[in-house]
Amino acid sequence: MVIGLRMGLLALEELNARGWFGLSCVAELKWAPPDSCILDGIQVSTGCTMGKRNIRVEERKDAISASFTQGGRGVTIMVRDEILTRVREEMEEDDHDVGEEARETENLRLMDEIAAMSIPELFIVSRFERSK
Repeated sequence: MVIGLRMGLLALEELNARGWFGLSCVAELKWAPPDSCILDGIQVSTGCTMGKRNIRVEERKDAISASFTQGGRGVTIMVRDEILTRVREEMEEDDHDVGEEARETENLRLMDEIAAMSIPELFIVSRFERSK
């Protein structure tokens, strides 16, 4: 979810948008946790929601990206491969010998680390203009 929050906030900044209305998103990701949890963060930070139908999801197993548009401008934000690999590995670890509390502590540590990363460490960002 933290990655999705960061993606959404970055999109708002890049597009000088306020969110909620006039903004749309196409997210490409594996439609299963932990990847799909990114959608929660995008919805909270941008107001692009399934209910308003201004977010669309396309299945993609090898990467995670989200393209945001407002008016004729857009930005695509892709999660760096090394970050995606690390999150998938850490969140999908099967730690039967580690208690639930220890697992939760590790998840919180990972979220804090992601929240503190710079944009270039986390994402590849590309801007585009849409033809009308």
